[in-house]
Amino acid sequence: MKLKAITFGVVVTSALSMPVLADVGHGAQGLPVLERGTSDTQILTNGVPDRFQINIDHPTTLRVSSMHFSGVSSQGVNIKATLYDDNGNPVAEDSSPQGHFQLTRQLEPGNYQLEVSGTSAGSGHENTSNRYDLHVSY
Repeated sequence: MKLKAITFGVVVTSALSMPVLADVGHGAQGLPVLERGTSDTQILTNGVPDRFQINIDHPTTLRVSSMHFSGVSSQGVNIKATLYDDNGNPVAEDSSPQGHFQLTRQLEPGNYQLEVSGTSAGSGHENTSNRYDLHVSY
């Protein structure tokens, strides 16, 4: 009986703590937050956009660009970035058939979302041409 009570307590504690653990490092909408600098490596998945949250606390110029690993061809990599304001309205967009976008926009304080989408000639996680980093400054 004591073993059942302990097991039940562990299960309940685990279930209640999982949502809290899943939110660490994410914004209010559950999206990863982009900070200044270089992001972790992302994988461009055909037909599935990546979304990120950007929190701006003072008027500034936001610059976001994508880069591939050096020595890896970005030929055949169509990539597109769209920046949305807090109301879901697009405020800036850039795309490239060569795998490198560069988005620059003067912004007022607020919460924004960046959506990155596209297609690459190859497919799967083993394809290095579908990997990208985001370089962010503001």
